Amino acid sequence: MKSVIADTFSQMLDKEDIDKITVTKLIAECHISRQTFYYHFKDIMDVLEWTFRRATRELVEQSLGTEDRIKSLTAYVTFVRQNRAKLEKLLYSRRWVQIEGMLVEAVTIYLAEIARNKVPDLDLSVDDLEIMLKFYACGMVGVLLQYVDRPNLNEEKLVIQMEKIITGKMFPGKHN
Repeated sequence: MKSVIADTFSQMLDKEDIDKITVTKLIAECHISRQTFYYHFKDIMDVLEWTFRRATRELVEQSLGTEDRIKSLTAYVTFVRQNRAKLEKLLYSRRWVQIEGMLVEAVTIYLAEIARNKVPDLDLSVDDLEIMLKFYACGMVGVLLQYVDRPNLNEEKLVIQMEKIITGKMFPGKHN
């Protein structure tokens, strides 16, 4: 039932802004009772958060099936581009601050899973890993929201640039 509610919510988001989607409208579209909705979710933002977590899991699985970081990042950028219209609607929502936090958290989880599975010998303390993941997640969310709607965006170049930043190749040389 959670998937049905989330899928219906996602379809509604294709047509209207999140600020106009209410629990009443969503349960009418799902043909469920209010009680059923509240059994699974607290509110509309809870549906959005669950939808982000589900999309993150799917994206992690897809990215882990690739052979290298470039292809993993390409899968991520492609996913963002495919969902650009929804992201833009969320970007202009009254709840943007909360939504941005959800996006950063989703990207942090995504990067953590990719790092855990593609770079198993990563030698960082828990604190250092946490700050690194949050730093890259904030950067990726910001960059993609700024660049993804450009009609002439060279996705391949953007992915290579992001990979250079993540791996430290953007700023070669001796670091103290």
